[in-house]
Amino acid sequence: MNMETDPFKMDALYKGAFAPIYPLIASQITYKIGVKEGICIDVGAGPASLSIAMAKITNLKIYAMDVKEEMCKAAERNITQAELSERIITVRGDVHHMPFPDNTADLVISRGSIPFWKDLKTAFKEIFRVLKPDGAAYVGGGFGSHLLKEKLKKGLNNEKNKSMENNFKIPKIDIDKLVKAVNKAGINNYILINDDSGLWVLIKKSID
Repeated sequence: MNMETDPFKMDALYKGAFAPIYPLIASQITYKIGVKEGICIDVGAGPASLSIAMAKITNLKIYAMDVKEEMCKAAERNITQAELSERIITVRGDVHHMPFPDNTADLVISRGSIPFWKDLKTAFKEIFRVLKPDGAAYVGGGFGSHLLKEKLKKGLNNEKNKSMENNFKIPKIDIDKLVKAVNKAGINNYILINDDSGLWVLIKKSID
């Protein structure tokens, strides 16, 4: 089992070296989309680091969804520790078959889960399906800023974190495949963000 599939190692990394990126990304999502109330689904939430960061700066009710039961348990521990159990609910679910009715969410977010999606087109169709009319999604991957990314790289190179670096390789998102999948999913109203914050797709579901 490598770092990408080991919930204990991932939880330790997300609460350790990666901890600074989630408040930054949460603030960027909130600034760019402006959704601070309603229902949010965090896809591939892992140990709920982004869910917790979003809950701290918004009034959203958040469903932290992950396909792995062990990861959901790790998320529950972190949510309880953050005293956010009334605001964040863990859900075991797959992005390809999301356990939510149509038009559920005002906001769908995801950081770092795209490389693990088996069928990008189906995943994006599901995200679009669960969005409410006038809802938005912000999904992709990154560290929030180039400066923070370089700082984290240096941190992972020290002796204390050397074994962690060797076990954890950050998957890359193929831009061309990403764009093709969004288009094949029938999503027309989107913006591709590829800058210091990372690579993200911002989707808006228009009111019919």
